[in-house]
Amino acid sequence: MFKMNQLTKQINKVSTLVTSGCFMFGAITLTTLSGCEKFLEMPLKDKVPQESVFSDEQGFMDALTGVYLGMDKPQNGPTKGLYTNDLSVGALSVMSNNYSNASSSAISDGMYANFAKYDYNQAGVKQEIAYIWSGMYNNVANLNNLLEHIDAKESVFTRDHYARVKGEALALRAFFHFDLARLYGKSPVTGMNEKAIPYVTKFGSSSVPFVTLNTALESCISDLNEAKSLLAKADTASLQEGSLNLFAGYTQNHMNYWATKALLARAYMYKGDYANAWKNAAEVIGSNKFPLSTSNVAVSTNTTRDRLFSKELVFAVYSANVGSINDGMFNLSTGTSLQFTNKTTLYSTGDWRLSWFDKNNVNTEVPSKYFQNAGLPYIMQNIVPLIRISEMYYIAAECANNNGDLAQALVYLNKVRNARGLSSLTSTDASSSAALSLEITKEYKKEFFQEGQTFFYYKRLNKDLKAETGTTVNVPADAYVFPIPDKEVEYN
Repeated sequence: MFKMNQLTKQINKVSTLVTSGCFMFGAITLTTLSGCEKFLEMPLKDKVPQESVFSDEQGFMDALTGVYLGMDKPQNGPTKGLYTNDLSVGALSVMSNNYSNASSSAISDGMYANFAKYDYNQAGVKQEIAYIWSGMYNNVANLNNLLEHIDAKESVFTRDHYARVKGEALALRAFFHFDLARLYGKSPVTGMNEKAIPYVTKFGSSSVPFVTLNTALESCISDLNEAKSLLAKADTASLQEGSLNLFAGYTQNHMNYWATKALLARAYMYKGDYANAWKNAAEVIGSNKFPLSTSNVAVSTNTTRDRLFSKELVFAVYSANVGSINDGMFNLSTGTSLQFTNKTTLYSTGDWRLSWFDKNNVNTEVPSKYFQNAGLPYIMQNIVPLIRISEMYYIAAECANNNGDLAQALVYLNKVRNARGLSSLTSTDASSSAALSLEITKEYKKEFFQEGQTFFYYKRLNKDLKAETGTTVNVPADAYVFPIPDKEVEYN
């Protein structure tokens, strides 16, 4: 069994995202590991022992825990980790040209080099893209299984846990489908009414028809609005770190109420609905629950380096693999780590985000955003940002700009600039809508370095990928669209 200090450490981070989350719940309630183990081992195409998984509140919590774990390494999922690698520091960052030497890198048997060339037909890349698809839909299937049983078992829940579990499950289902649509569908500028992905709401092995990008986005928004109504009954009052109510702890690592509203802002923005995007973004900002930094908490002279500006994270995924993932990309003892040699071109002097670069163990400067310093407080360890409050400011700025209110747009944009050590832009700096849009683009490039969201921003606006990234490789016309896996084409 676990040593006492290991158990204590895990209890201190009572998140449903940790690898041993099922053990923590079991240890506190004096039950066994069997519920979570059964859930994590469920074969999706076989008959599931539902009575043993969904017989009580704990079973539903364990099932939801399994999905959060699947955001890192889902069953039948990618070899490199889902949101902890491929969709953050890995493939999407490579395709945004966050690493100057990616196209010649031998890391992962050259897979990143091929992602950098947008060669989606190369065997390793093609397989990883198929694994991303299957991993995401595996998570969706597990959520649908939970959702199909939860209403009939509402009476087994205590406190507000029914609303929390169902609300988070619906929001996560939207979260996964939204990213599937952003990966495998066309840009909304060119393909809003073209088939994109299946939007799956039932558990089972039956094929589900593909729907248009517009329909997929509408389904995401519908799920999110239902989730928002449920979560409004549970977790709007405050953000919890530790809690005697274990399931309510560390809410920034849950798909919480504010994360649901933030995802609504993101989805409405992708759809081109500026009014609703602004409404939801402004409400998340106005909650004042994710304060922008007032000092450089990431600077190397700090005793505790908060490289991720963690108080600003609306939603983040936890994984004990973060350190090893980043060591394998940026801190190699032999071979060449991924590097970024253009930081002074991207970041101006005084930008606190320059603290995201350090020398590795062979004295090479590399991106260090996810490095795990010795003595790092547990709340700051092993997390990967999925939604930042800064994005809500950028969305609000873009919406104001679209509405012709350049002054208000500058207010939103300058809030983040000031929170990164930069001076405010003036109406002279951004005297037109086009000039302001350029400044917003610059901020996306700087803020979401190594997080994957820059690629999605380019795709939403159908920007010239070669011009924006500065890549020297040839960018094919279909670079924004991951190919549908062969097995899906064959069987669906």
